[in-house]
Order: sequence, then structure tokens, then C-alpha cells
Amino acid sequence: MKRKSKLWNRIIKTAELPQDLDPHLFFVQWFGSGECLIEQHRGVLSFEPCRIRFLTEQGTVELTGEDLVCEQLTETRAKVRGAIKGLTLEGKS
Repeated sequence: MKRKSKLWNRIIKTAELPQDLDPHLFFVQWFGSGECLIEQHRGVLSFEPCRIRFLTEQGTVELTGEDLVCEQLTETRAKVRGAIKGLTLEGKS
């Protein structure tokens, strides 16, 4: 897996492609305080009405707030609604 990732990174750099084409990087889109879209996650680590944690290849993404609901959840994409108050990124060590 790491070998494919290194090869893909070299292709992106050599071809001068935008990094958002890398399928290993997660993407977060936050729409005000009521909706957040997370793409390329690897799964849900924990789910509570005030906190949701997602695993990504780079670490964990944590959303905090009130009345959080996963409106849409697939293997790689999640749409969260609620009173979102914070977003924390914690990289792998």
C-alpha cells in the first residue's frame, strides 16, 4: 500500500497535478455551523451526539457540537448535520 502511495505522489508531483486529486487525502467541507461533509475517511471511530471522530489515512478528524447526526454515511463519505462548533485534526504520530 505504501509503495502505491509513494508512486502516486511522484506521479502527482511530476505531472504537476493538484494535490486534491490524491485519493489518499481526506477532504472536509464545512457549510456554516449546520453541515459538514467529510470525504475519503476510513471509518467512524466514535459517535456521540456531541462528538464524532473519523479515521483518515493522515490521522483523525473530530467534529464537536450539539445534536450531531450522520445524515449520510458511506465507506468513504459522511455528511454530518447539527450545531457544529469545532473541527479538530490530529495527525498520525
